[in-house]
Amino acid sequence: MKFNIKGEQFVNSLTKLSSVIPTRSTLPILDNILFELEGNKLKLLASDLEIFVRTTVEVEGSEDGKVAIPAKRLLEISRTLTSADISVDVNEKNKLTLKTKNGKYSLSGEPPEDFPTPEEKENLNKIELDGSILRRFISKIIHAVNNDEIRRNMSGILFDIGKNELRFVATDGFRLGKIIKTNFTHDNPADHKIIVPLKTCQLILRLNNNEDSVVEYDENLIRIKFNDVDIYSKLIDDTFPNYETVIPLDNNKLLIIDKNNIENSLRRALIFADDITKRVKLEITNSSITIKADNPEIGAEGEETIDCEFRMKDSSDVNFDEEPFSIAFNASYLIDCVSHIQTDKINFDFNTPSKAAIATPTEQSPDEDFMELVMPVRVG
Repeated sequence: MKFNIKGEQFVNSLTKLSSVIPTRSTLPILDNILFELEGNKLKLLASDLEIFVRTTVEVEGSEDGKVAIPAKRLLEISRTLTSADISVDVNEKNKLTLKTKNGKYSLSGEPPEDFPTPEEKENLNKIELDGSILRRFISKIIHAVNNDEIRRNMSGILFDIGKNELRFVATDGFRLGKIIKTNFTHDNPADHKIIVPLKTCQLILRLNNNEDSVVEYDENLIRIKFNDVDIYSKLIDDTFPNYETVIPLDNNKLLIIDKNNIENSLRRALIFADDITKRVKLEITNSSITIKADNPEIGAEGEETIDCEFRMKDSSDVNFDEEPFSIAFNASYLIDCVSHIQTDKINFDFNTPSKAAIATPTEQSPDEDFMELVMPVRVG
């Protein structure tokens, strides 16, 4: 194998694969990146067996070939050669040599046939998403994904692919994020629900720069294509919770509050909250909200009052100045929720102090419906 490539191109392509390479593996070949050169097209592949990432880069090729090269050292040396023109030569013993104007560096590779490759399936279901949709939808709710190994059915994002809308849902049992793309159609013979693992979603966020995407899938795997990257991933073979049943429909109290005010106040309150529970208490009147936090073990407490609008959603006349509404939350969960809403003000719907609250933007983006549910904690 022989080709020439710009140093910056080389390191950019290798970096795209770095996050899928396992830090520890019982299969040593996975410490490598598979090179495959055909003409002027160089394909690079990395995997942890659950996920495969392939990227393609244009080079000046002079001899086709395949080889598996140790990723860590290759990345380390390539990152020091971003301004160089690099000549790459691999001999029949799988030894790779990088040559620049001033230096020569060699690494011993592995036989390419030992490196696993993704399963290439035909006739997969397919949806196409414009520009930022895939990245935007994942980024809005990924913080709500469960990241322990026990509740495996929550350890990814649900892609709920309907005939007229596309839903992405994530939950860890304490909060739930849901975002819907309306005005959506697909040509698949049926609707589907698939659970995409957290790591796969994180890779999409890392590698997709708001590029048009093609998502192909069946009941076992998903393939995401955008620009010069292909991501192949196994799906989570489990049933996602029936999320609609936990979303309350009878929340009868409405809080309207400035996003920046409540986010900054919650961040300050978190400093004084218990390190484990992170509990903050909200006391809400007709026109103000007091956020309280305390940590008796270290003798810390904080309290702050900010303006808001609070009222019943129906015609009942309740004076919250006389009887403030009190509810408590994990401050970290509430901060995550608030930070992913982009309007200047936020709507919160409440019912009782023991029932879930719903947060939404005061104005939804076109063809979009976003909400986040947060479970309260005991007021105490």
